[in-house]
Amino acid sequence: MGSEILIKTDVVNLILNKLASKKILAVTVVAMMIILFVYLDPNFRNGALPSNVVSRNDSYVKEYSLPPGSAPNGLVVDKSGLVWVTSRNATLYSVDPRSGEVKNYEIKGGTMPYENPGVTSAMVWAIVQGGDGKIWFSPLGTKAIWRFDPSSGTFDSYRSETGAPFQMKEAMDGKIWFTTLRGDTIGVIEKSQNGTYAVSAFDTPPHANPAGIFLQNDSVWVANVGSQNIFQYKINQDSHTTKDILVVRKIPKGNNTLFSSPTDLFVDKNILWLTEHGTSFLTSYDLGSGKITRYPTSQNTFSTVTLPFWIRGTYDPKVLWFNEHQGNKIGCFDLYNKTLTEYSIPSLPKDGYLTYPLNISQDPLDEKILWFSEWNTDKVGEINGHVPIPFAITLNTTKITLSHNHASAVDLKIMGDTHISDRLFLNASSSITPTAELGNLTVKFSSDVVTLPHDDVIQLSIRDNGVEPGNYTVGISASDGLVTTTKFLGLSILPR
Repeated sequence: MGSEILIKTDVVNLILNKLASKKILAVTVVAMMIILFVYLDPNFRNGALPSNVVSRNDSYVKEYSLPPGSAPNGLVVDKSGLVWVTSRNATLYSVDPRSGEVKNYEIKGGTMPYENPGVTSAMVWAIVQGGDGKIWFSPLGTKAIWRFDPSSGTFDSYRSETGAPFQMKEAMDGKIWFTTLRGDTIGVIEKSQNGTYAVSAFDTPPHANPAGIFLQNDSVWVANVGSQNIFQYKINQDSHTTKDILVVRKIPKGNNTLFSSPTDLFVDKNILWLTEHGTSFLTSYDLGSGKITRYPTSQNTFSTVTLPFWIRGTYDPKVLWFNEHQGNKIGCFDLYNKTLTEYSIPSLPKDGYLTYPLNISQDPLDEKILWFSEWNTDKVGEINGHVPIPFAITLNTTKITLSHNHASAVDLKIMGDTHISDRLFLNASSSITPTAELGNLTVKFSSDVVTLPHDDVIQLSIRDNGVEPGNYTVGISASDGLVTTTKFLGLSILPR
């Protein structure tokens, strides 16, 4: 069965023209991924697929195969544990992790066409489960929002005048809020007393390109990837119906740039967490002091920017998950001990070395379980964060200060025993450069390969060779090829 990628040149030019003036190279990557539409003959009909879909396992990750050419993107774990996965072939899949069974449902029956005329297929980025168990999703490039009833297996659709949602979240009151990346709007789906649904939209500033959304009490927080800032909106309601939203906070306040393509966000204990998709960073911003701390991912073997994208966390989270669009890894950041664990994706595409995990979904009943889609391998994966990591890193300090052309020593201890691999590989990353490379900083290990068990102290020499004065973060990582653990050092470079 043949397939080909068709680029919608008019949409490409529109988005690239918006972004070129801002010189945001990484947002170009976002835009290109968003407007991919792929041709595929839909040969699948409703029903169960073979249950032997588990394609590859390791200690941490289990993968499930979907039909060839399905190109999964948006996915959501429902309250019963089923995983609902969208595809490019007008099909909604369900994956049952208990039995391994995959079912597929042909998307049809709505009041609007699923795809635009002349467009053979559309990607779905946004999908969410409502409080009544229904599954809401929307194909990009259309003006339709679809709803699926798992109990009856039926679909219906609703019109969104400003375009398809890019991210959707359910509020505590049952309303579903969403962003339209290309429509520059914030939208909400509300159910009336007679059981019908209404879709409303509220304008953002022009060229904001709102992406990620976070709901908190009567506020909607939005990451604007185009204008590279964060807005907090206050929701104004009358008789439980949303009347408008008003900006009550803008970060940064002025027109200066603090963030590089912020794509998603999460607010916890007065800390704003966000992914900067133009970098290799998970970033924290203190809402009280304005302090920014950037935590770099580990460096990868092909020297690309890892492009963190979505963030997932529960109420009062212990961990935050994020996907790396170009790192071949999924990140899990421990908010208490500030340790990053990255899980390697087992599969690679047949024609390349980068797997694209476009979307992630956290189990609503277990924050240590995360699902992700593999767009270019036709698989979805499940990470079990409860599996203990058989090794750990300890550092004898958490902060160092360097002056120009001076060095400092840090003692590193590796704790653990032999397991699948008895060798660990050490490396360093930093927030000095957007790629997480070290720039004009030199980090040398007394040994960068460790054989377990290892009782000796490994010494790090960290030297400033011309880093701009300021505060940075250095990541010290150990990896066995399946999982990578990173501890962080605060680095202060003194003025020359």
